Amino acid sequence: MNMYRINTRDFNLGNTLSCGQVFRWERKEWWVGVVNGAVVRAKQEGNELIIESSLEADYIRDYFRIDDDLEKIYSQINRDKIMDSLIRKYRGLRLIRQDPWECLVSYICSSNNTIRNITNSIRRMCECFGMEVEEGHYSFPTPEALALVEPCDMEQCRLGFRAPRVLKLASMVANREFDLDGIKALSYKEGRDELVKIDGVGNKIADCVLLFAFGKLESFPVDTHIEQIMERFYGENWKDAGKSKKRDVIAEFARRYFGRYCGYAQEYLYLEDLGLRSQ
Repeated sequence: MNMYRINTRDFNLGNTLSCGQVFRWERKEWWVGVVNGAVVRAKQEGNELIIESSLEADYIRDYFRIDDDLEKIYSQINRDKIMDSLIRKYRGLRLIRQDPWECLVSYICSSNNTIRNITNSIRRMCECFGMEVEEGHYSFPTPEALALVEPCDMEQCRLGFRAPRVLKLASMVANREFDLDGIKALSYKEGRDELVKIDGVGNKIADCVLLFAFGKLESFPVDTHIEQIMERFYGENWKDAGKSKKRDVIAEFARRYFGRYCGYAQEYLYLEDLGLRSQ
């Protein structure tokens, strides 16, 4: 395991890891997570990101999207006083470039669930079916490993109705019945059309995977919390939208209003909503 420093600009490790986009990081003295089968310990001192891991610095830079031009992104999404205040408040929050398989399964586990329960279920699944990479830390189980799991053995993960969906997907990916990696080469719309073919994947989960795993920054996932905060800040823009289509209308508005980097705007709005809910 190596320790090294990465120079950063416009990066806030705490905001990036606490905004709900990933589920396998814990804050102790350092932030500790398992990424690509390796334990990563991270902390920030000023403009330096300090990393302790067997992963190379280039991988970590890519994972945290350190090379994203946030000034350019801010200039595009900073359309009003609301977003200007959120950028000032959470400046340095970056999207994370996640592994597609782990991201997809994690967001299937997130369906109608709380962040606490999602985190605990994923932790149990890794402990039961992943590989121990360091004492107390486990890799995310591969599609091949989960494809061999019996439904009754999955009960200990407490995934409820989500468990059969995860096992079905694992079998499809392991048997090459679904080309998850091939999504990267598709357009945002094409990728979404493919992902929603999976049992348990609707527009919101597909949009999360497209944003967090495949870097489709025009993706704007809308769940209950984003719907509520968008209604609060921008609701006058879709007064006549029917209830069944409202989330699609909100996402289309966001793409028009915030532009090609609207996925970044979404995460700043989501972190603000998390803060409002904790008050």
